[in-house]
Amino acid sequence: MTQNQSNSVDHIFNAQLNGQQYQVEIEDLFLDLKVLLKEYYMGTFTNDGKALMLNFTNGQKFRLSLKEV
Repeated sequence: MTQNQSNSVDHIFNAQLNGQQYQVEIEDLFLDLKVLLKEYYMGTFTNDGKALMLNFTNGQKFRLSLKEV
């Protein structure tokens, strides 16, 4: 996803692929994780481009990073 795109994101699910190959981008995974985590946890979630920083209301802090292997 590029910076010029809107905040609206189309998600492609397995049933919609019809045999096509889909390249997952790390930025898309960060966005999806951020959205999912906000559903279950209270805090601040920021993506610095290299990691997803989680700052919970109880003072705990986490750094989630992704690397394609």
